[in-house]
Amino acid sequence: MKSIFLSYKWLILGIICLALSPLLRTKFDLSEEKKFSISTGTKSILDSLKAPIKVKVFLDDENTPGGFKRLHEAIISTLNEFKDYSSQQIEVEQVHIYKDYPTERDRNELAFYLDSLGLPPTNVVNTEDGKKTQIMVFPGIVIEFNQQVVASLLLKGNKLSNPQEILNQSMEGLEFEIIQAIRQLQNPVRKKVGFLLDYSATPAIQQWDLIRNLKKKYDLYPVDLDNSMTLDGLDAICLIQPNKPIPSQNVFKIDQFLVKGGKALFFMDGCRVDTVQNQGLIITPTKTGLEELFFKNGFRINADLVKDAQLCAAIPLVVGNYGDKPNIQLMPWPAFPLLTGNNQNNITRNLDNIYGKFVSSIDTLGNTQLKITPLLHSGKFTQLQKAPATLPFSASGKEFEPSNFKSGEKISAIISEGIFNSIFANRILPNDSLQSIFVEKGNKKAGILLVADGDIPLNSLDPKTNQPLPLGFDVFSQHTFGNKDFILNAFSYLLDDQNALMARSKKIILRPLDKEKIAAEKSFWKTLNLSVPIIFGLFMGFGILFWRKRKYQQ
Repeated sequence: MKSIFLSYKWLILGIICLALSPLLRTKFDLSEEKKFSISTGTKSILDSLKAPIKVKVFLDDENTPGGFKRLHEAIISTLNEFKDYSSQQIEVEQVHIYKDYPTERDRNELAFYLDSLGLPPTNVVNTEDGKKTQIMVFPGIVIEFNQQVVASLLLKGNKLSNPQEILNQSMEGLEFEIIQAIRQLQNPVRKKVGFLLDYSATPAIQQWDLIRNLKKKYDLYPVDLDNSMTLDGLDAICLIQPNKPIPSQNVFKIDQFLVKGGKALFFMDGCRVDTVQNQGLIITPTKTGLEELFFKNGFRINADLVKDAQLCAAIPLVVGNYGDKPNIQLMPWPAFPLLTGNNQNNITRNLDNIYGKFVSSIDTLGNTQLKITPLLHSGKFTQLQKAPATLPFSASGKEFEPSNFKSGEKISAIISEGIFNSIFANRILPNDSLQSIFVEKGNKKAGILLVADGDIPLNSLDPKTNQPLPLGFDVFSQHTFGNKDFILNAFSYLLDDQNALMARSKKIILRPLDKEKIAAEKSFWKTLNLSVPIIFGLFMGFGILFWRKRKYQQ
């Protein structure tokens, strides 16, 4: 028996290893940026799944362009990784649009259905055999869970980048986008967000898209700050475009909310802008009542406008007359800067530009123990216009003079995190009745998001129907900017959805081939790749013949 085992020991060990291999899920990610690994936060969410999920992928077609095929392969690879760490079954179904939906009517019905879920089609031009054809692709997935359905658009990135970089940024964000969609269906404990409506006169219709998206994850409440003793019970508060100063007794309530570990999001203007008919704009400083709260915690909004001459939106302006009628054309408007996100922060990493309107600058003072991180900034060619001032409509960016725009990059959004202490310490409180509930020093981590533009969270209205448009959509350029993603990421970050946001730290480095070197050395490498295998085969063949001949001669 022993001799039999010794004779076949390697065969027996091989069979044992083969039988145990399905039980061992060991992988080694040797890539520099760990692009084949998923974050611990994602693993935690997958491990907590309570029911199986089904994922439909819509990019698998023969005529799909090469870049989208790479995106499709990355999606499948990510989902396969998810399967390894999920406590429940993840079924992946690949939908072939032109095969499974052969008629144009079927494809149009599919497009209408997916668009209603938030997955619009993307029309791309594919070149094959010298012919250009336009095809429809859906760069995203649909997830089904417990009779619930949610779609996730996976083609995202900065639209000012080239197509290759956009696809690369999309692949970096795959894990985050997919796990966010799964988490949305999981229905975790919903956080409570209060909106301070008594100090904001912003029409509800301009907050329509923001509220619609936040309601999917959070419970939203209107807050009457004047008649509320405290803000206890809320996880976060949000204030958009305050239209009057907040009195000290209400600043005290916000202060205590932060000291106790609350989160606050402020979208406010440093200047008030009023229109003078046919002349231009008048800019005046604003007072919100929160200036001391911000200053004591290490930052402040300046009473100025950031004008960006190169990275700005275009609006219709009268540039002259066309006969007896005004000649209206789209012209760059520096007072509407397109803000860039901080790529080192998970909130703003790989976001499209943020559409700003009359943006102010923010100073960080550096005299606080809080961690303050810039999130949004302007371009390099900027000019600061201090309030009060006038801004004529003729001041477009059509005549760009670099010497007039040399203020450099300006911060327009920050996030402050840490343990907050009360600014009312060692002071007489606004109301004696508040003495019993006063907390001087915090013991829980809190956070403030401050954006120096109250228009960033607001959607525009369709000029023809007066209906709300998607948040970040620009009527004139017909482009959707990254406003919505920025705000939703900020809410997720502050409200402890850290597990999902950890996935946004992934970075895939583009390593393009040197096209000039390829053209110069193409013939050499073709010859080498053809000849080396042949020479190697001949060498091995002659070597084996020589070895056999020598062996049998002996």
